[in-house]
Amino acid sequence: MSRTTFLASLCFTMTMAHMTQALDYKMVPGAGGVPLNTVEAGDKSKPGILLVHGFAQSHMSFKKQLESADLTRDYHLVAFDLRGHGNSGKPWKPEDYKDSKIWADDVAAVMDATGLQKAVVVGWSYGGFVMANFIEHYGTSRVLGLNLAGSAGGMVMPPFPAPPPGADPEIAKQRAATAKRQVSGNIEENLVGAREGIAFLTAGPGDETWQGISRAGGMLLLPYVRTALGGRSLDNTKVLPTIASLPMLITYGSADGVIGLQQLDGLKKVLKNAKYSVYDGVGHSTFYEASERFNKELSAFAASVSK
Repeated sequence: MSRTTFLASLCFTMTMAHMTQALDYKMVPGAGGVPLNTVEAGDKSKPGILLVHGFAQSHMSFKKQLESADLTRDYHLVAFDLRGHGNSGKPWKPEDYKDSKIWADDVAAVMDATGLQKAVVVGWSYGGFVMANFIEHYGTSRVLGLNLAGSAGGMVMPPFPAPPPGADPEIAKQRAATAKRQVSGNIEENLVGAREGIAFLTAGPGDETWQGISRAGGMLLLPYVRTALGGRSLDNTKVLPTIASLPMLITYGSADGVIGLQQLDGLKKVLKNAKYSVYDGVGHSTFYEASERFNKELSAFAASVSK
């Protein structure tokens, strides 16, 4: 190995070690004592940003935020694995997932343990539902602003208009087949379901790192947890009067295959004072697919409400 190659390798190793050290992991007891895997990044003396991931994923979905030099310079970032997800605890009983207060208490526990008295919150997909649960039970006093990313948060509920003319009917069939594989007792079927499931997260296939993180998220949401979560109410329309008083940024990808345009239109009718940012050609994961723009908009939004 040449001296130049050695030095380059050493610098890379030191950089990676620094990045690993910069992420502060710890387990936090959530509702009922369920262990919640949390991670912190950035300057803990700065305003807080809480990142809440989507269904069948983990805090690693926000890798491009947790490792952002700009965000970690200006903010204290906190993310965690929802109960049943990632490296967090996976209770056996269905009632450990049903009540909205459980999810609210989990968020409160993470905020308390990481010193987030108040924070700007990013709720991606299912994370938007979780934050609606938090606001239902704890109000808005600890939420400086809410950035819903690819999420209606249960504030716009079915029935939605029928699929537009020309929509591929096979897509619905494929998703049903994938969902069946994901709750199978056959691990090979679970693996196939995890691989198929990530196709709905982005407009394109994503890079190898993203695919690996996303597949792992799918596999770590065990079949019995998926089944339990299927019995949980996602109707948060009763929270609308409270949540509408918050500064809000709605981030949406025009090619989002999970949250349709009809839901975005529904949000515009009930959250008229929110700011809307549409990413042309981007799918369900705006924070990954267009991370540079997303980070800049998140930083500007956080700055505007943290003064």
